[in-house]
Amino acid sequence: MVYYTEDVAIFDERAAMTSEKTCKSSLLETLNRAFADAGIFDDEIARKADLSSSAVRMIRDGRIKVPINLVSTFAVIAGLDVAYVMQLALEEYFPGLLAQIEGLSGCTLLSRAEKKLIESFRFISRDCERLRRG
Repeated sequence: MVYYTEDVAIFDERAAMTSEKTCKSSLLETLNRAFADAGIFDDEIARKADLSSSAVRMIRDGRIKVPINLVSTFAVIAGLDVAYVMQLALEEYFPGLLAQIEGLSGCTLLSRAEKKLIESFRFISRDCERLRRG
């Protein structure tokens, strides 16, 4: 089980180990695939995330969810775009919340790939804008 106090995850390994439920998810699959592709093992993740190896194993096995306050840390360790991974986490853990935040703020959370796509479009279309102006 994971308990939260002041935005810090506290793992109760005994309680988590007795649970039969698993937390298979797109977020977990994405992280596990990136860890595997990069050859990153549980001990390294544990060291970099300041967790026990058993806590990392429980997360990676899907016995407990990735604590929301560790999502960005796991993304960095895996070499993934933090914004993209955070989008996955928010949609999975709090469906509809990201859309509400984006609607209220008038901003859209973009991944690096999406930002590059916009920059490319702007670069390609820059001459068209100059021609229109005259």
